[in-house]
Amino acid sequence: MPELPEVETIVQGLNKTILNKKIKQVKIIYPGIVKWKTANFIKETLGQKIKNIKRRGKNILLMLSQDKAILIHLGMSGHIFYTSPHQTLDKHDHIIFRFTSGKKEIRYNDPRKFGKVKLIDLRCCPDLDKLGVEPLEISEKDFVNLMAKRKGRIKSLLLNQKILAGIGNIYADESLFEAKINPLSKIEQISPAKLKDLHRSIKKVLKKAIRAGGSSIRTYTDLSGNTGRFQLSHKVYAREGESCKICDAKIKRIIVNQRSSHYCPKCQKEN
Repeated sequence: MPELPEVETIVQGLNKTILNKKIKQVKIIYPGIVKWKTANFIKETLGQKIKNIKRRGKNILLMLSQDKAILIHLGMSGHIFYTSPHQTLDKHDHIIFRFTSGKKEIRYNDPRKFGKVKLIDLRCCPDLDKLGVEPLEISEKDFVNLMAKRKGRIKSLLLNQKILAGIGNIYADESLFEAKINPLSKIEQISPAKLKDLHRSIKKVLKKAIRAGGSSIRTYTDLSGNTGRFQLSHKVYAREGESCKICDAKIKRIIVNQRSSHYCPKCQKEN
């Protein structure tokens, strides 16, 4: 699933290509992706100007007028492509947005169909209201206080979207390695000093990943179909059995609350 850096990369691309454009046509090929009455979705988005484009957690928000926005969640395998209308339609292209200016269109493509597109009211939206804080925005003090109030294993807490919005398996593993914290560690075993290290590590890893265009593990690409580069910098994620880049110990893979976790047993010793 695309995580914060991948979604942020797409948002940055959309801001460069469709910001301030007016929607001329919405073509819905597979209605199951639209979590809204399709006729109403088309009616309420036609003619609307895209005034701002933001990311909230793993959601893309195309901001319209009157506190309305088009929310796009890429699910497990969703893509957004900025392409020519003459480009052959792919069998997984489910929604097309065309604009009154420019020669290209936006296509939502999703082979596994786990994503969603819907029209939301920003004043009251359960999809957004349930999300936790943004990891790139929370202060060190607030992060330490937030984590100190919780119980459970640190890896599970990092993946909880109601606590921190946007972090998934890749960046939880990479951040924990950077902070030298074992993914099995319980939050009460982690000192405030180590939580400060983790706060810095999360921001460092996420910013580096955004600059690299995200991680392309399986199918992720940006608007132009280009793959990300951050997977080339992974220290532990998906490197089971390979040597640690710091100490040469073998990277291990374990299961934490039904999710895979990769770590170095020497650099990230259990408390």
